Amino acid sequence: MEKTIVIIGGVAGGADIAAGLRKLDENAHIILFEKDEYSSYADCGSPYYSGDGMKEREELPVTTPAIMKDRFHIDIRIKNEVIEIDRSYKTVLIKSRKTDKTYLQPYDILVLL
Repeated sequence: MEKTIVIIGGVAGGADIAAGLRKLDENAHIILFEKDEYSSYADCGSPYYSGDGMKEREELPVTTPAIMKDRFHIDIRIKNEVIEIDRSYKTVLIKSRKTDKTYLQPYDILVLL
């Protein structure tokens, strides 16, 4: 039976955890929720952005949801904010920042960042 793993939070940590979980379980349905528009970027480059090394945030290397889907079969949902966790029913309530609609996502394993 396929497990659903929900990861709340992207950036470097969420993407690394998702990729590591994929190595442990090839069949799990892994979903990463990120409320902003970037699912993952090179967090280690942030000092260059805040210093004089980079002028624009867009210069930070970015891993797109499409790349993560193709390479690791991970479902990354950007602009989707987790607004409630119900541990007793193992669901998260998600609000799409694109449509302002909410929906429930069940999970077997929950990872919070």
